[in-house]
This record gives sequence, C-alpha cells and structure tokens, in this order.
Amino acid sequence: MNTEVNARFFRTVFLLFFALNALIPGTRALASDFHSPRTLALGGAGHAGPILNDAIYLNPSYVSFMPSYSLGFYYQWFEGAQKLPSGRPEIKGRSWNVSIQDGRSELFQAGAAFTHRDSGNFIHVGASKSVVNRLGVGIGWKFYRPLDGSRKGIHDAIFSTTFLAAQWLQVVGIVDNLLQTRDARNYRLHRELILGTKANVMGILLAYFDPHYTPSLPEGQRFGHELGLEVTPFTDVFFRFGNFRNAAQPFLDQQRGRGYGLGAGWISPRISFDYGVSRVLSRPSATTHSFGATLYF
Repeated sequence: MNTEVNARFFRTVFLLFFALNALIPGTRALASDFHSPRTLALGGAGHAGPILNDAIYLNPSYVSFMPSYSLGFYYQWFEGAQKLPSGRPEIKGRSWNVSIQDGRSELFQAGAAFTHRDSGNFIHVGASKSVVNRLGVGIGWKFYRPLDGSRKGIHDAIFSTTFLAAQWLQVVGIVDNLLQTRDARNYRLHRELILGTKANVMGILLAYFDPHYTPSLPEGQRFGHELGLEVTPFTDVFFRFGNFRNAAQPFLDQQRGRGYGLGAGWISPRISFDYGVSRVLSRPSATTHSFGATLYF
C-alpha cells in the first residue's frame, strides 16, 4: 500500500471505532487496560518488547519497530475461587478484543483497538515515530465507558519512549494515565510510571523486568513489578512464564494483586496463535484464560 492508501485505511478504522463507542452504551479507563494472551502469560510484563498488537496498550512507541500490518482477535474468560452461599462463583466474566496496527506507514506508525468487557467498553488509539534508528517516541489515547448505567466516560493518555540500547538490551520509559482526573482516580485510573527492560540471551531466552511506581496510591502499595520469561526452543514456538506483585489486573476492574502467569505461542509469517493463563493469589483470588490469533500482512 502507498501512503495515501494507508491514511485512508486508518481514517476508516478510527471512524469505525468512534462509531462503536457512540453506539455501545456504557467505565474505568485503566493502566495496562488490556492483557493479550502473551501479556497475561508474562505476568503483565513485556513493555519493552510488545509484539503482536500489544504496543497499542503497553507501549505505543514500539509500533515503529514492528514493520508490518497486523490484525488481532482475542477472547478471555475468568472465574473467581471464592464462592457465594449458593455455591455460584462470586467472580465470573468474559471479554473480547479486536485490534489493528500499521507499522509500515512512512509518516508515522499507528494502531487502534476496541475491547468489550462485561463491565464496560474501551477504545485505544496509539501513534509513534522513530526519531533515530534506535529511539522511538509514542503517545496513546484511551476512552472507557462503563456498563453500569452511569454513561460516564473517562479519557486519558499514555506517553512512552523506546531505546534499543544494544542488540541484547531494550529499555523503555512510560507514563500511563497522564491526566489522572478526579473522576479517573475514582475508577482506579492512577498515574503510573513504568520502567520496562528486555534482555535477549543468545536468542533463546527473553527476560522482561518491569518495575512500576504509582504515586497516588497509599504507602506500601506504590511500588510493584511484572517479571516475565519467554523461552524459544524453536524459532516459531514460545513458552512463557510470568510473576507479578502489586500489579493492576484489568479483568478484575484494575484491582491490584500478586500472582503468576503461564502460556505458549506459535508464529508463522502470516499468522500467530497464543494462549495464556493467569492466577491471582491475593484477594479477590481468580483465574483467567485467554486465547487469540494475530494476522500479518
């Protein structure tokens, strides 16, 4: 596609997402508002290397380092361990997501996504530009409309920068929820500072460590982390493991907790399939599963 076709294509996509938002009632716009199967398996880590379409939510500046067109579809379901007196699960729900990303456009690179959860609907839009070969900057906009009858809408933004420090090391700096209005904080939309790192060990092991700091939380809850490992025994197969502490969980309406994740993925030149499972050990405890496919053009 040429630049003119790219621009027309993305204008159509963005208009579609805005139309969906207007037609679907309904929030809490949240930090790391959506976890794909890969992110879920890595315990929420991966800000410094968000492949698939994860850059739209985790780190918009990384889109410039993903030179492809991609379309993603993801489905998630979860259930809590605690039971009501009736024996029914206290926590149970589902969500689905569709996203599109263009890392080839000459002027700038961009992506957009729509997420539906039982509690509300999200729209994410992100754009990035590579300043030099090893440095990219990006900004994203998010909107969340809850399905609680309030029809209140929360707007916020994310700013990020990615630095390819070496062939084996990538470092990113992220400020999520830049605006942090009073309404946003009421919906657990806190400003969060994230330092993301990715280390590549001989192309076989990818290690992610993402510490974060949330100034507006009470003392003792401000620091947390996500830690993930990605093992590639073959060039097209990935096994993933993750751990998190005091990290926001999107499927629990952004309540923070500790736990772990597991998952696997397979990728080909045109399509990838990914599965992830995450277990939250702190209260409320819950388990969530996610499956998805991403198409590449």
